[in-house]
Amino acid sequence: MKVSVVIPVYNVKPYLERCVQSVIRQSYKDIEVILVDDGSTDGSGDLCDKIAGSDQRINVVHQKNQGLSGARNTGIRQATGEYIVFLDSDDEWLLADGLERLLKGGTADLVAFKRVDIWNHTQRVNSADYDIDTIVKLPDTQAVFSYLVTTQQLQISACFLLVRRQLLLEYDILFPIGMLSEDIYWSMHLWQHVLTARFVNLNFYGYYHREASITTTASIRTYHSYDQIFSYWKSQCDNGCTNADAIRAYLANIWVSRGYAYSTLNDADKPEALGILQKHRDLLTYCSSPKSKRTKKMVQTIGVKATVTVLGWYWRLRGYIKH
Repeated sequence: MKVSVVIPVYNVKPYLERCVQSVIRQSYKDIEVILVDDGSTDGSGDLCDKIAGSDQRINVVHQKNQGLSGARNTGIRQATGEYIVFLDSDDEWLLADGLERLLKGGTADLVAFKRVDIWNHTQRVNSADYDIDTIVKLPDTQAVFSYLVTTQQLQISACFLLVRRQLLLEYDILFPIGMLSEDIYWSMHLWQHVLTARFVNLNFYGYYHREASITTTASIRTYHSYDQIFSYWKSQCDNGCTNADAIRAYLANIWVSRGYAYSTLNDADKPEALGILQKHRDLLTYCSSPKSKRTKKMVQTIGVKATVTVLGWYWRLRGYIKH
């Protein structure tokens, strides 16, 4: 089974070779690597061409800047493998036999694996194990999705999944252009159509946390994107989409995470962000995880504004103790 590895590239010259080499050294050799240079201006595009010259399995696509979603979509369209897996160009795969081990368990629409969070290149924390013994006893993937949401085991990032390419093409499962947190929108679409899934407790993906990265920077743009995501998927659930209750429960978990992040916003952005949280507070009706249920009770008791203030205090105290 050929595996297509899609690597979006935008101004990541210091990290790119490390990333690609972690793929090339895989013991599983039936791969193609698709480097999508998304209009880089730091020489990353030239480096892509240089790296491609060292291995015939590496293909390079140069395009005008379309953002992470546009680069990933290009990779999906260019891919020829039975499976697609996404790898961000400032991250790496940590195990040389990782891909081989993921494929040993047999075919499925989706194969989920674990990540290792890395700070300052030294501090490493493994993501929690999947409760595979419980998951394999569930009757179908709808039940699996619901269980993952309730137990907060759902890994929403596209980078931690091996996905059957035909599934993405058949149902036009692409990433939304111009939206932050695009993985959430994409993953919800994906789980609408997944019929078989496997979970592997393999610490394979090295996820590097950088201060300037999108995922570590809170901004009002993030809340705008979540506003779109909330509105779209609430509408889909109202119209009877697959996994509707579980999706609402997951959106409630996201609402809570945005409540924690509220305190990190600039003061000028807080009123608009608070308005978005107020607009979608109805999602808390569907809380299923312990954390979201606690937040729901707080909102019912003291309101949204006071709740996000308390969550901010807790978040800062937790960070202080942790460091």
